[in-house]
Amino acid sequence: MKIAAISDIHGNLPAFQAVLADIEKQGADRIFCAGDLVGYGPQPNEVIALIKEKNITTTLGNYDDAACFERIVCGCDYKEEREQLLGERSLSWTKEHLAPKSRGFLQNLPFQLYFSAGALNILIVHGSPRRLNEYLYEDFPESELIEMLVQNNADILVCGHTHLPYHRRPGDRHVINAGSAGRPKHGDPDAVYALLEITGAAVRVELRKVGYDYEAAAKATEQSGLPAEFAAQLRTGK
Repeated sequence: MKIAAISDIHGNLPAFQAVLADIEKQGADRIFCAGDLVGYGPQPNEVIALIKEKNITTTLGNYDDAACFERIVCGCDYKEEREQLLGERSLSWTKEHLAPKSRGFLQNLPFQLYFSAGALNILIVHGSPRRLNEYLYEDFPESELIEMLVQNNADILVCGHTHLPYHRRPGDRHVINAGSAGRPKHGDPDAVYALLEITGAAVRVELRKVGYDYEAAAKATEQSGLPAEFAAQLRTGK
């Protein structure tokens, strides 16, 4: 079975469309999304419409949660005051532009997805199995990862939230961060997603980068009234 795992689209329709086209070329059997469909990008409703059209099973992201439930903050870990101010502007813009149908869709997303593929149990979350907004960076302590996996009876944990893709092997299990399919932070503007190939108990993981028209996405961001910094981030992937 081939499984495509995507995360953190953040209202970037051109990037999402390019990722879906690549997934189709790879012949994935199923697609799952680890949340954060909205925020920072100018096309939250269009992204949600495409998720629904493609019938992609999706978890709730922390930004989705903040936008659809009208929370004051999104729970992001901002490093400096300017970042926090930009995040607040993004959340305010997203709340204002989110259509009622889109809001309702987000409100009904589950916190996690759990299913079996081959001989393996797979858990998909946005941040971590403990919290929507917990960051599982690549250097997260292995002992804690193993504890999470054992507690949730998961052989494979797929997450997002950090926007930084990786594949780790704690013990005999797997932790896969799918990166970001719409707001990359890995140092270049390409979108990224994870492709899992599962045969029995064997797992092959490929973190696939996908080029797209990021300049069009950046210009759409600028024209939307969102902060210019968001457009600059799309152009650099930083």
